[in-house]
Amino acid sequence: MRRTVLIHTRHAWRSHHSKAAFDASQGLQIFTIEQLAARLAGGFLQPIDHDDLSIAVAEALLSSLGELDAIKNLPGFQRAASATLSKLWLAGLDLYKELKTASEPAAHDRFEALIILERQVLENLPQNQYRPSDLVAFALKRIHHAAAIFGPIEVHGHTEIATVWRPLITAIARVTKVSWMAGARHVPDWLENSGIAVHTCTAEKPDVKAVSCASPRHEILEAIRWARQHLANGASPQEIAITAASPEEWDDHMLALTEAANLPIHFAHGRATLSTFDGQLAAALAEVLLRGFSRMRVTRLVALLRTHNQRYSSLPGNWWQQLPEEAPLLDAARWHRAIDAMPSEGYADSVDLRPLLHELIDTLSMGLVAADRIGELLMTGRALAIWQKALSQGPAEALDVSLSGLRVDDNLEPATSILWAPAQALAAVPRPLTWLVGLTSRSFPRRAGEDPLLPNHIVESSRLNSLPVHQADRRNFASIFAMTEKELVCSRARRDSEGRLNGVSPLYPRNIPETHLAQSREPEHAASATDRLFARPNEFTDLPIAKSARATWIDWHTGRITAHDGLIKSEHPLLLRALDRRQSASSLVKLLRDPLGYLWTYGFGWSEPEETDEPLKLDPLPFGNLLHEILQETVTRLEAARLGGLAKASEEQITLYVREAAREVAARWDDTHPVPPPVIWQRKCEEAIELAITALTHQQEPLPGQRSWAEIPFGGDQRAQEIDAETRQDLPWDPLAPVIIIGTGIAIGGAIDRLDLSSDNSQARVTDYKSGKFRGKPPQLKGGAELQRCLYAYAVKAQLADRPQVDTRLLYPRANGKVLKLEQPQATLAKLAVFLMAAVTAFKEGLALPGPAAQDAWYDLAFALPGGAKESYLDNKMPLVAQKLSAISPLWDED
Repeated sequence: MRRTVLIHTRHAWRSHHSKAAFDASQGLQIFTIEQLAARLAGGFLQPIDHDDLSIAVAEALLSSLGELDAIKNLPGFQRAASATLSKLWLAGLDLYKELKTASEPAAHDRFEALIILERQVLENLPQNQYRPSDLVAFALKRIHHAAAIFGPIEVHGHTEIATVWRPLITAIARVTKVSWMAGARHVPDWLENSGIAVHTCTAEKPDVKAVSCASPRHEILEAIRWARQHLANGASPQEIAITAASPEEWDDHMLALTEAANLPIHFAHGRATLSTFDGQLAAALAEVLLRGFSRMRVTRLVALLRTHNQRYSSLPGNWWQQLPEEAPLLDAARWHRAIDAMPSEGYADSVDLRPLLHELIDTLSMGLVAADRIGELLMTGRALAIWQKALSQGPAEALDVSLSGLRVDDNLEPATSILWAPAQALAAVPRPLTWLVGLTSRSFPRRAGEDPLLPNHIVESSRLNSLPVHQADRRNFASIFAMTEKELVCSRARRDSEGRLNGVSPLYPRNIPETHLAQSREPEHAASATDRLFARPNEFTDLPIAKSARATWIDWHTGRITAHDGLIKSEHPLLLRALDRRQSASSLVKLLRDPLGYLWTYGFGWSEPEETDEPLKLDPLPFGNLLHEILQETVTRLEAARLGGLAKASEEQITLYVREAAREVAARWDDTHPVPPPVIWQRKCEEAIELAITALTHQQEPLPGQRSWAEIPFGGDQRAQEIDAETRQDLPWDPLAPVIIIGTGIAIGGAIDRLDLSSDNSQARVTDYKSGKFRGKPPQLKGGAELQRCLYAYAVKAQLADRPQVDTRLLYPRANGKVLKLEQPQATLAKLAVFLMAAVTAFKEGLALPGPAAQDAWYDLAFALPGGAKESYLDNKMPLVAQKLSAISPLWDED
């Protein structure tokens, strides 16, 4: 015999289908009220699909919408318009009637705009999709077929039906039996005298518990522990449910802990699209289109495309290593130049993959206006469906928001899984064992809000929504409370995710003792392997990682220097390899002031990642590099010109050459460095030009027959290796020749900002530019932090056979060319050589300990120090470090 079950949630539909399969039911139809109306209306008519509605609204926005034109292009309008139309249709409101009865001008204008919007939407919808009121009208004309089509009808899991459907279900009850299977749920008042048989039962009396948890994450952790406990005691997964009024707030915690627990937990409302591979591919593409090209974004997109798209599977996983290291690659033109510079060979089968990369960049450069077309070219299957759905939910400019709101099925069978679902879904199909999370004043019940397009002063909320969200939450809670057979746990978080105190929900059970659960407690049943180790501290302490962690913690807080502070085996190969390099001024500063940081940087190879995004400002370090490049280019051009070099050039000539050099350097930086937006970049270039002019035109006595060089390399510095043979001949020394500090064996290399040399090589002047602010006279060595002047003076004297008299100075362009000379360079170098030898010796002996540089506010390796190192660890250890490094520590206190 044919019979029909009327349900209203997707989870209820799947649950009833599973039950029908287990019971081997025959002749059973499972419909929602919308499907029931469409089936009775006949003619292959369908209710309006949510996705089709979003597309129709998006197409309607291309037309004039009257008063709504001012806001129709704002983010979220498309979603809000779809929701408003759905509410209007379910409430059975006629916009034309509302327009006639509107008394206020604002209401009149709004209804006129919504009438235009509705008309445009209906024209754009598929022809077989109709509004609820239209389906009801068609169905009522065929009401005499209801008994044959549906047989007896049972309404399951409902506490309310939208106003527009009530005439239809009442009319069907007159021609066939309709039973409202309420159980212990709330029964709507309108069912009285409707002809619908209402079946109720006595409310269940479960074991109710009240639980207080520390945070939302702790709530989910305790719920999973509780679920595992019941599984261990013989319960089946399909008997267990965890629910919240709106689960989205806890979804991330549930997803992470579910994977750790390895339990079959079904997300009835779907998992976040971005937690899937296909969602991540769509997000990576959206990131490039929304925020522009960068090395990281394109590399990530290609890595995902290699797995998804067969065309890109031929790209090797390390293809990006052939890209120029310093190029920011922030636009399509830069990418094309970088790809052209890649070798054509060296890949599998010697296939030139550059055309494929060029094609990808061309596709991405089509931009957001062609987002739909780009998706079709790059993606297929589920990823393409996600992309197209996100575009249908809003404008392409809001892709990141649209993608974050999409959900996909987790492909788990509810009939064999623990349920994680909204309270509405669980209230329709209760389970014997239920944990209800989020019983705080802000989460359960939720607060009712006004419709964004039809606020209360235009249409009262009670007319627009027959069951507001706060009333629905109360009914769902009552249904779950009444129909949970065995155990119901109600939990609340004492604080929210940001640490604020939560209020208690009015629905939270107050008549039973509350169990206060501490986040650090030892659980009776662990949720995962990690949780089990916390529950069994004796077992955890026997693990090697626990022993290592305990030993490290003790060593950090003990009154002696240990291996966990940087003591290493003497003459360790890693130490020797770190020292066996050409030293620069910056590396020697690390060796003197932070031996542990020296090991991390030059032994382990740790370095700060380069910025690849377009910055909003130019930080001091890149600005200093920009200024130095302009100065280098200017000095090189002046020396090559027939003007007598920098020493004889007039201020006007220097200004002209600085501006020409700045234009070339700025163009080069555009291709090789991340630069700020044009207005800021132009201002920074002007600032660098002004400082460069100041640096080169300040009053100074030229040396006899002076020649000048800028950024002149020495000691085999990397820049020396890039200089061609002809340019090398114009330098005063061989830049590849080694420079050894006498008595230390330390080889140094680098580049001198500027060198002025007399024609007979008897006098030399070394200038080190400082683009920062002048903060008073600097000390000679500054505790080992200021080595450039001393080392550069030694390098000049060591490489020139005439052993000239060297004048070394700092020049501050921001202080109108303020010059500070290095006093007694020979004595300073002799003192420095002693400390350098002591540092090398101590490092070889395995004393790679933190130094005073680790206490600096800008210390870039602070992440590798113990937590709170600057508050306690370094204060405790530095006196001990000073004793161990007694041969170096006096330098730290010197001027």
